[in-house]
Amino acid sequence: MKTDKDNRRKSIVAELTSVGIQFPVSIGIGYLFGHYLDKWLGLDPILTIVFSILGVIAAFINVFRLNAELTRIEKEELEEEKKE
Repeated sequence: MKTDKDNRRKSIVAELTSVGIQFPVSIGIGYLFGHYLDKWLGLDPILTIVFSILGVIAAFINVFRLNAELTRIEKEELEEEKKE
């Protein structure tokens, strides 16, 4: 049981270390998607800005989700240590 939690923690920490890559990729994907739609629909800067902002929001949501998961695992471990 302890190894399952250790493995979950290690996978979450590994995901957290990739945050430096996730931010620019999320923003870049949002920018490119918005830019493509702007060119296709003729709404030059509007959708580029909107999808870039959505990319930033997606990156932050992912960081908060990972942080919440890591915090939950740590709380479970503290509760188990108190029981022992």
